[in-house]
Formats: sequence, structure tokens, C-alpha cells
Amino acid sequence: MAGKEKKKQNGRKYLAGYLDFGVLGKRETYLFKNDKREKENQPAFRLMIKEGEAWKEVGVFWVRESKPKEPEEEVFDFTGG
Repeated sequence: MAGKEKKKQNGRKYLAGYLDFGVLGKRETYLFKNDKREKENQPAFRLMIKEGEAWKEVGVFWVRESKPKEPEEEVFDFTGG
């Protein structure tokens, strides 16, 4: 989805663009931050399309952050054997 960041009248930021759904055609899509998120297992973002006056959720996204692995401790044998 290629798009631009926009801001609604109520101040919420969102991304807007077009996504090709294959046989369903190209649709204008909107990516909103999930402001109602309370737990880590709930999606961080919601992908919406507008059909007429109705909004439909067509996807959700989570943000997964991984910490760099700590290098494992090396053991050196200084006994000469």
C-alpha cells in the first residue's frame, strides 16, 4: 500500500492509499492506530476500506519488537591442554 499520512478533523493521524485486492480490484484503504488497544495481544493497527457510507475492517497489524541477542559467554581453556 502506497499512501500519504493525513489527519482527520478530530486530530487522528492515519495513512491513506490504494491496495490491489486482486479480483476485487483496487480499493482506497486507510490504516488507523488502534486507540482502544489495552493488551499486547490486541492489534496495534487496523486496515479499513470504505464502501459507500460503511467502513469495513479488512486487516489488522501487530508491531513485534525483538531485542538483540546477548552474545553467549565464551569459555577459554588456558590450561594448555
